[in-house]
Amino acid sequence: MTDGDSNKGNANLPGNVVALRRRRHVINELDLVRLLAGHWKLDTLCDLLEACADALPTRPSLAQSIMLCEKLSRLIDLYEHGGTMLLHEMFEPDLHRPLTNALLDHIVASHAVDSANAQDLIAALDPASGEASRFSAEILGYMLRCFFDGCRRAMNFTELAILTLGEKRLTPDAKTLLTKVLQDNAKLRVQRADSPGEI
Repeated sequence: MTDGDSNKGNANLPGNVVALRRRRHVINELDLVRLLAGHWKLDTLCDLLEACADALPTRPSLAQSIMLCEKLSRLIDLYEHGGTMLLHEMFEPDLHRPLTNALLDHIVASHAVDSANAQDLIAALDPASGEASRFSAEILGYMLRCFFDGCRRAMNFTELAILTLGEKRLTPDAKTLLTKVLQDNAKLRVQRADSPGEI
């Protein structure tokens, strides 16, 4: 038996299987990039919608309304077709743990609420829907704020959940990246609270 054959045999031992799984399920910064890029796009949409809320009672222009409805439609499509798939892939080895399931279920529920709010906003913003005139500036402002506040809370919760659930599996670089994103978000929340309508 060669050394290679010996190693192949050892690979079937329980200890080696566990070690391989641990290596395979380490979470590095590249694993987070796709999720955080999606959060950045969603936060950009939230900023656009917040600007619309701040401009009321002046409503978005036709071109702005069409653009916002397209972005909201893409968000709904994402949430309805595997919006949390990446998280389930990250934490698949830990799905037997009650905390993991509870946090992921909370994120799924948040996405469902955000998706429903996005559908309502499309009805309120889309000139072709024939429904836009039914929504007063006050109602539209409330709907806009419910949406972007809810999305921002869901993104922060998701990032905190990854930091909590992946504490022992995040590489130092991944942990640093996630911590910086959360710190930056916290600073933005303070700035928004201190200077509404200026960010």
